[in-house]
Amino acid sequence: MASVGIIAEFNPFHEGHKYLISKAKESCSDGAVVAVMSGNFTQRGTPAAFDKWHRAECAVKGGVNLVVELPVVFACNSAEFFAKGAVDILEGFGGIDKIIFGSESGNLDELTFVAEQINRYDRIIKYEAMNSLKEGISYPKARELVIKKYIEDIDSCLMSEPNNILAIEYLRKIRNLEPITIKRQGLSHHVSGTEERRKLEKLYPGRYESIEQNYYNLVACKVLESNVAWLENIFLSDSGLSGRLKRYIRYSSDVNDLIEKIKTKGYTRTRVSRLLTQILLGIDKDILNGANNYIRILAFDRKGAGFIKEIKRKASNILPIITNINKELDCLPEVASLLEKDIMASDVYNLLTMNDLYSCSDYIKKPFKDYDV
Repeated sequence: MASVGIIAEFNPFHEGHKYLISKAKESCSDGAVVAVMSGNFTQRGTPAAFDKWHRAECAVKGGVNLVVELPVVFACNSAEFFAKGAVDILEGFGGIDKIIFGSESGNLDELTFVAEQINRYDRIIKYEAMNSLKEGISYPKARELVIKKYIEDIDSCLMSEPNNILAIEYLRKIRNLEPITIKRQGLSHHVSGTEERRKLEKLYPGRYESIEQNYYNLVACKVLESNVAWLENIFLSDSGLSGRLKRYIRYSSDVNDLIEKIKTKGYTRTRVSRLLTQILLGIDKDILNGANNYIRILAFDRKGAGFIKEIKRKASNILPIITNINKELDCLPEVASLLEKDIMASDVYNLLTMNDLYSCSDYIKKPFKDYDV
């Protein structure tokens, strides 16, 4: 029985997600639909609209059979690392056959060709893109220009549209999964989610302004207490960014003001946004050295429970499966550095949202079980 994986943030859960899930179900008949989901912080570096437990529950109620967490080290990062972490988890089950994802292109052959060519010229692309930074352009733009240099007649949309970029990175990382892409329907990237978040702001007046201000206050404290060398060692930082942070932190009034002051042609808004969360959580350049990924369960229904049971029976999983960190954290030292950042991310998120630090902590919360489906 074929099972299929999807990668999403469900921030919040919307019609686009329902469409993707329906296509996933079509592709796997009676198999399980497994979602890898960002935790309490998104790829753009911002706190999620709702905590990971709530969003995982919504996903299961929306048709997903099993939701697992993408560690924050990968989730709050570039498309390359986001894709690597998520694909590694799906392949780490040892029992998922396919992966389905949206793209603006909708043309799998076209996307696969570009992915193969980027892998072919990977070292050259990275080398020339880094050299191009001296010209004051951002790394994503420099990389796009270098790729166009080595891949003739490439459609510029393939390297500029967000879902195409992620799709290409998924294809670069896939080893054992059958890829399927579906053309995004209707509105462009982030629009569905943005519209849903606007509705939430009306439903919960003041909630998100409060979260944003609390976030800024915590980030400001961390930047003020840290020296330039420590800031420079954060994953997405460098000497220029760390210097700008120390220079402008006292002259900003909120997080958007801070980002506007720090960003330049070479330092994109998205990079700065991710950097702030990495600073808050202490995600440094050494975090991935010797650290292993893992499968951490957030929510499941009866079919998802059966899928996990079968994986464990066959012992097909390459990565460890975590359901109770109180029991498993000390037994799995190889995943501790990444898992501890997820625990910290939950604690910080609870501070931002003024949730109870005990009852809402990762040590207390348990995976959501929906057996009524």
